[in-house]
Amino acid sequence: MVAAIVFLMVLSVMAVYSSASVLAYQRSGGDTAGVIMRHCAMLIGGFVILVCTSRIKPGVWMGLAWPLLFLALGLQFLTLVAGTSINGASRWLSVGGISFQPSEISKVALMVFVARQLATSQDNLRKAFWYILAATGAVCLLIVFENLSTCVLIVVSVWIVMAVARVPLLYLGGTAVVVGALLAIVIAFAPQLSSISGVFSRANTWKARIERFVGDDEAESAAGNYQAEQAKAAVATGGVTGKGPGNSYLKNFLPMAFSDFIFAIIVEEGGIIFGCIPVLMAYLVIFARSIVIARKCQVTFRVFLIYGLALLFTLQAIINMAVGVSLIPVTGQTLPLVSMGGSSNFVMGWAYGMMLSVSIHMKSSHESLQQQPVSE
Repeated sequence: MVAAIVFLMVLSVMAVYSSASVLAYQRSGGDTAGVIMRHCAMLIGGFVILVCTSRIKPGVWMGLAWPLLFLALGLQFLTLVAGTSINGASRWLSVGGISFQPSEISKVALMVFVARQLATSQDNLRKAFWYILAATGAVCLLIVFENLSTCVLIVVSVWIVMAVARVPLLYLGGTAVVVGALLAIVIAFAPQLSSISGVFSRANTWKARIERFVGDDEAESAAGNYQAEQAKAAVATGGVTGKGPGNSYLKNFLPMAFSDFIFAIIVEEGGIIFGCIPVLMAYLVIFARSIVIARKCQVTFRVFLIYGLALLFTLQAIINMAVGVSLIPVTGQTLPLVSMGGSSNFVMGWAYGMMLSVSIHMKSSHESLQQQPVSE
C-alpha cells in the first residue's frame, strides 16, 4: 500500500509540473518552479502526517469520533455563511490567509463516526442506522448546495459500509429510494428552485452538466461542454504509448488540467500503457491491500474504518478518471494523491495513515470492551 501511495505522489509531481504551466503564467509570471515547489511541500507535509498518523492506535480515533463530527459540522457551517468562492462555488474557508475545503475534513470525520456507530451497536444495527442517517444528513445538508458530487460520494460510501455491516436491507433500500427521489426532484426543477432561493443557485449548473452529457445534439453539447471535449481530445491523442512526459498539447486549453482533469493529461502524455493502466492499478492495489487488512482484523471499529476510507477514496479516484474519459458528467472531484492541492494532501495523509495504523497495530492494540469480533 505504501509503495502504491508513494508511486502516486511521485507521479503527481511530474503531472502537476507539466499541467500547471498555464497556471504558473496566470499567477506568477511563468514561475513554474514556484508552483511545483509549493506542491512538493504539500505532498511532503501530507506524507509526514501519514507516517505520524500510522503510529497512533486506531482506538484513539474511535474516542474522537463525536468531537471530529462536531468540528466538521462547525467548519461546514462557517463555510456556508462566510466561505470563499472559487470557480463559482463557495467551498473554501480562509483562516489566516490559508484556504482549505472543510468538505475534505468532513468526509473523513464522518467515516470515523460511522465506523464507531457500527462497531458499538452490532447488537442493535437499527439504532446505529438512525444515528448514521442523522450525521450523514447533517453533513450533506451543509455541503450539497455548493458541492453535489461530494455529497453523492459520501452517501454512496456510507451506504456501502452499512451494507457490509449488515444493516437491514429494508432500511438501506428505503434510504436509496428517498435520496434518489430528492436528487431527481432537485435536478428536474432546478430553474424553479434557483428562482425561489439563492441556496439552490448551482442547481442549474448540475442540470446543465447532465443535459450536456446526455444531449442528442452533438454540436450544441460540445459547445457547452468545453472541458469534457478537451479532455476527450487529450485522451484520444495520447493513444497507446502517449506523447511523452511534458509533451501535452491540450494542457494549454483544458481548464483545471492540474486538478479535476489531470488524468486526461496523464493519459495524453503516457498513453494507455504508461499512463492509464499504472494509475488505475495503483488505486486498485491500495483498495485490495485495504480489504486484505480488514479481513485479517478482528476488531469491528477498525474493520469498518478501513472499509469506509478505502471506499471513499477509491470511488473518488474512479469518478475523477471517469470524468476524464467522459464516462460520466463533469464533477469537481480531484484525483486523490495526484491532483494539485493544499489541505487535501494533508487530509489524504490523515486518512491513509489511519488505514495503515490498522495494519501496524493489528496484533498489539485492544479496543474498548464494547467491541465484538467480526462474525464470519
